[in-house]
Amino acid sequence: MKLTDKEKLKLLEAHKPPCLDSLRGKATQLNSEKQTAIMEFDAVPEFCHSEAQIVQGGFITGMMDTCMAHLLIALLDFKFNPVSLDINVSFLAPAHPGTLVAEAKILRIGKSIAYLTSTLSQEDHLVATATSTIKLIPSSKKPL
Repeated sequence: MKLTDKEKLKLLEAHKPPCLDSLRGKATQLNSEKQTAIMEFDAVPEFCHSEAQIVQGGFITGMMDTCMAHLLIALLDFKFNPVSLDINVSFLAPAHPGTLVAEAKILRIGKSIAYLTSTLSQEDHLVATATSTIKLIPSSKKPL
């Protein structure tokens, strides 16, 4: 029986990794037809550097990476563990404490490698973009 996107979102929430709690993130939308996912993150002051309260780039990267991974996990029916081979990030504007929205999209999926892209926005302003190459490891095997 094929799962609906809503059912997949519920499974993602039920089995979310601890790092997602640390990032204060949640998958909010999945569109299998368009091969996209959206996640929301609550950036807290502890994620920031400097007096200007700018979210540190590692957290920005982690948010987009998580969104791309969740998209793959759901689209591939929870049969694969995604392992990032690379991630290239462009920081376009500062992000501050508050809600950040990541959107991921599949560029191409092969037998064992997938290529994805992600954006991160705050209040409809583009903060960062990323591309990633991801190795698909069957769930029955340990990633490393």
